[in-house]
Amino acid sequence: MKRTVLAICALALAVSACGRSDPSKPESGMMTGLRAIFAFKACTGELEERFGLSKIEGVNSNDMDPAPTGKPGEWDVKFTADLTEKETGRVTRYKGVCHVRRDRPTTLDAEFVKEVRPARDTVRRINP
Repeated sequence: MKRTVLAICALALAVSACGRSDPSKPESGMMTGLRAIFAFKACTGELEERFGLSKIEGVNSNDMDPAPTGKPGEWDVKFTADLTEKETGRVTRYKGVCHVRRDRPTTLDAEFVKEVRPARDTVRRINP
């Protein structure tokens, strides 16, 4: 099972790294979706490092807009995502742009929006 999943991921990654065969033809919706998913996956590691998050258990994003930058395989993916931390169960929302380039590392411009759900076993006290 693990080998099958790894093979599918490797194939999808290889396909997503390839540019359009003919730059004058538009890219299919499926390829655009695959590129957006892999671009955002690359950026979750950046989110973990920048905001000091523990290991990410889940990512929920209903707003992901990939935009080609001109060269094949280079994208700017605008996103709004809710990230769930594995250890604490805390859910936080981030908004930003993931810059995917072929000739340099993936970069991220993101900001913290709000805490959707606090961590488990967190006691909040409100002063009267």
